[in-house]
Amino acid sequence: MTSDSGLSTPAPSAVPKKPGWRERFKRRPLNARLRIGLGILGAYLIVAVSAVVIFWSSLTRLTPNSVWIPGPPWGPLVGPSWAHPFGVVDGLGVDMLQALWQATPWDLSIVAAILLIDLAIGWTLGALAGMNEGGGFDFAVTLFSDSVGAIPSFFLVVVLFGGITAYGLVPSSLPLFVLVFGLVLWPATARLTRERAREVIRQPYIEAARASGADRGRILRRHVMPGSLPAVLAQIPVDVAPIFFVLTVFPWFWDCASLGFETKESALYFLPSLPGFSPLPSVLFPEWGNILAVGVCEGFPLVVGSPVYWWMFLYPLLAILGLGIGITLVCDGLQRRWATTY
Repeated sequence: MTSDSGLSTPAPSAVPKKPGWRERFKRRPLNARLRIGLGILGAYLIVAVSAVVIFWSSLTRLTPNSVWIPGPPWGPLVGPSWAHPFGVVDGLGVDMLQALWQATPWDLSIVAAILLIDLAIGWTLGALAGMNEGGGFDFAVTLFSDSVGAIPSFFLVVVLFGGITAYGLVPSSLPLFVLVFGLVLWPATARLTRERAREVIRQPYIEAARASGADRGRILRRHVMPGSLPAVLAQIPVDVAPIFFVLTVFPWFWDCASLGFETKESALYFLPSLPGFSPLPSVLFPEWGNILAVGVCEGFPLVVGSPVYWWMFLYPLLAILGLGIGITLVCDGLQRRWATTY
């Protein structure tokens, strides 16, 4: 290309095209931990969706078989077989595989709802506190987080939920339990997020963003919160364990503390039940923690030397453990992937 003076001028350079998501994915493929974790969680999601479709009319209640419920001197114990691959939950009188399958959508929903409340509050307040280090808001968030963090989360949930329902302030319900648990967990998330946000806010690119005219809201959304995400991802797996601990302790303590025992003809056996302040509506509500609690009470021998009915507690334990492993791998994989960006 030549100008009027006869001198050649360089052609204008083309604006580089923004790479699409496929190209970006090829440049940074998912790491092994993230792929495995997503595969595990994807399998759980498929099971949950299939359970909703198949058990839609009875999704909130297990269907017991009276033949499998123990009676004096002792009912028939059905272990793993071709007809019942995971055996039968003695006491509840339900097929273990069907019970775990039917409970999957409920447990995924409970965990997801609690973690969403935890992250929505803890991540936001922690990032704001880190941006305002030394200020009144930072002091309030830090003081509250440290105070609540001194009490084990599972114990605090039991005390708060039990106290609210025992005094009749609010009727006992699963949504209330989810809300209370999320409110109990967020201070720990906020504390870790705040520490990470303090580091992010000192980075040179934050000063560059301020110099370019970015306001505090933009800096929070575009830099501080994404930069503090690794702290949030580190806390998520820690917050999953107390959820199932509490869901298991409610029925386990009630039954295994002899409150669920009945004696007939000198035969001691369990009649599974729930306390009045339990978040579950009934003992037949499909939930992994409840099934595990009943399985532990029913599966371990009452008399030393008696056989252990291992299937009653092993399979619900594996269901909970598998979900925890999947969440941990996804969080760890995202942390590793995020480290190459921030």
